Amino acid sequence: MTNTVDKKEIEQFSSLSNKWWEKSGAFSALHKMSNARIEFITQNAIRIINKNKIEINVLNGINCLDVGCGGGILSEKLNRLGATVTGIDASESSIEVAREHAKKSRLEINYKCITTSELLEVEKNKVLNKFDLVIASEVIEHVNDRKLFLSDIANLCRSGGMVVFTTINRSFLGILFGKYIAENILKILPVGTHNVDKLISPETLTREAADHNIILDNFIGFAPTFNVNDIMNRNFGNFKLVPNLNVNYGAAGIKI
Repeated sequence: MTNTVDKKEIEQFSSLSNKWWEKSGAFSALHKMSNARIEFITQNAIRIINKNKIEINVLNGINCLDVGCGGGILSEKLNRLGATVTGIDASESSIEVAREHAKKSRLEINYKCITTSELLEVEKNKVLNKFDLVIASEVIEHVNDRKLFLSDIANLCRSGGMVVFTTINRSFLGILFGKYIAENILKILPVGTHNVDKLISPETLTREAADHNIILDNFIGFAPTFNVNDIMNRNFGNFKLVPNLNVNYGAAGIKI
């Protein structure tokens, strides 16, 4: 069966799976981005949920799919906001870490070691057009077949549901900072984490998503907060939402 998985990329993430919850380790950037990612997700999820819900439980009643969930960094935050979360990843070792951490945190999250294509094939009657909110955060730049991946995302999201992507822009600054400086100079990401050829611009993502009835209409940039001493010590603060999409960005829209 055709799927979107790049085995070399999965092997690399699997080799680092014991570091998912080390906040200063290989996945420190994802930890630092997590609050900004959640802010962007909730800002857009409000479009499809009861606006009278209290803020602490803003995602209560939302059936959410976290694609490429890794060790569960984002899945746990979504669950704490009230969402019913299914987290999927092609790395068995990452899923094992996610399950164990959720158990220790007393959170009920449905983790599966499976790809989007496999999920649709194995459980088509259960998952087709099922999810209110589908999130692919820092994932689309790692897949082998982007068009198939977008088709899967569209088939998993219900009509009128919300789809959210976060990724690195295929721009000069995106490649410079998101790839070479982050991996080779500051070393806040493992070398080889990103393949330049797989990076995608907001314009291309918008066009390709629309081919699968995902209408992306809200975009935001993510930028780290830091000073000169932080740079010298490779110690970045948390990320914040900014208008500039040149490096890291989020894209959200409705599946029609």
